[in-house]
Amino acid sequence: MKRAARILLLAAALGMLGYRMAQLDLASFARDEPQFLAAAREQLRTGRWLSANPLYGNMGLRYGPTALWFYGVVQLLLGDDPRVAIVAMGLLLTLAHLALARALTRLFEGGTVFFAVLLAWIASSPYQFYWSRLAWDLTSNAGVVCAVALLCFYRELRPAPIVALGLALGLALSTHPMVAPFVAAVGLALAWELWPQPRRLVAVGLPLAVVVVVVNVPYLLFLLRAPVVRRAPRHVLSPEAVGAWLLDSPRVATTWGLEYYFDRDWADFQSWLGAAAGPIHVLSVLALVACVAAGAAGVAVALASSNDWQRRVGRAAALAWVGSVLLLAVVGLERHPHYQFPCAWVPVFGVAASLAWLRRRSPRAGALALVVLGAVAVAQFLVIVQWMGYIRERGGTRGGPYATPIDPQTEAMNGVCSVPERVIVLRSETAMFRFSFEYLATTEPACRGKAVVVCAATPGPLTKACPPPNPDARLVRLGYASEKGGALRVD
Repeated sequence: MKRAARILLLAAALGMLGYRMAQLDLASFARDEPQFLAAAREQLRTGRWLSANPLYGNMGLRYGPTALWFYGVVQLLLGDDPRVAIVAMGLLLTLAHLALARALTRLFEGGTVFFAVLLAWIASSPYQFYWSRLAWDLTSNAGVVCAVALLCFYRELRPAPIVALGLALGLALSTHPMVAPFVAAVGLALAWELWPQPRRLVAVGLPLAVVVVVVNVPYLLFLLRAPVVRRAPRHVLSPEAVGAWLLDSPRVATTWGLEYYFDRDWADFQSWLGAAAGPIHVLSVLALVACVAAGAAGVAVALASSNDWQRRVGRAAALAWVGSVLLLAVVGLERHPHYQFPCAWVPVFGVAASLAWLRRRSPRAGALALVVLGAVAVAQFLVIVQWMGYIRERGGTRGGPYATPIDPQTEAMNGVCSVPERVIVLRSETAMFRFSFEYLATTEPACRGKAVVVCAATPGPLTKACPPPNPDARLVRLGYASEKGGALRVD
């Protein structure tokens, strides 16, 4: 019976993680993603692989090329359909999270139940769920997670793990410079551990540094000659800002702050939830408080552990968390959840460490804690299911990061391209960016041989003004199908 229960629990956890690959017709495809895929495809057309991201970030710099390389390889092998890119990146991040749960179980000598509950909790993060269904520059997220998994899985860093760790760190850093505090944290943690053994320190540190640098050579050469454009307005450094950034890492493991992805439709989602809205809010508050407390306590336990393996990861966790917070607070950027890629793993590690410590001190208390964490995971997973139910019923959101999902956009583009004219002017009367429609116009079979110009009724910085009337062109209007949600209508 116990064996059957463990198998059932593990199957449930894997099912929760696998839900990321379900209902992919509801995946978001809005602003950056189509631009990344278009740039990746251009690499194949020209034969020149990029040394930087084509988009500028808030710091006034173009970020690294790793994600563009990844999508270029995917397109070379499997074509340029955006759904294929979404699945490929989703599988990469999902497998990284599976490896992280397995590595933490090994590090803390947990069993099947420990692994299953931890995996279920990772799967219940609505933030990681959303990110795992994007054709975005998530190689930074996946690279960090893979690096942590390697640190947790290998007590003795031999040549193969060292090279793998260097690749994970290098590719993550070559995606986005915000990963720099995490890379520094890993380097300092290893140096601290190996300082009494100079030869071992050189044997590990030198090849690790070489791999990281070699991976970043194209991006570093680009940065040496790249101009810096005007960066986003800087936010003033304050204790409140530091405190907010400290909470954002644990936030990723909970449902707290989920309104970020709804924007103006958050009130409608609350109304759509009905009586469930209140309990979901309570869950988000309690889960955040518990995650902060247990995560910080777990990092402290690891730092004080007699196990040098756990101390190594504990040092990396503490340094990554503090380093990321300081960087973000000093730089003064706006708060966005994805800035937590370098340290979103820290609360997961901390909670795992707290669970392991509690189980050693009191098996009964440890078992109860696992039950509580499993219940939280199920409750948060149900919020994700409700979220997707709302997106399906409403056809997406109006504006915000989510917007109209990919399949309704594809259906709209097929309707647009069904007209007999070869030149089509698509005038968008929605809050959508033009980039996804422009990309879909080049990938959908119905649009082959057609020239689609996407413009806006009210042009802005990221939209194009519609051209003058042309008797050879067909004007098609794209609007919302109803007063609420992101469902589209083609006229």
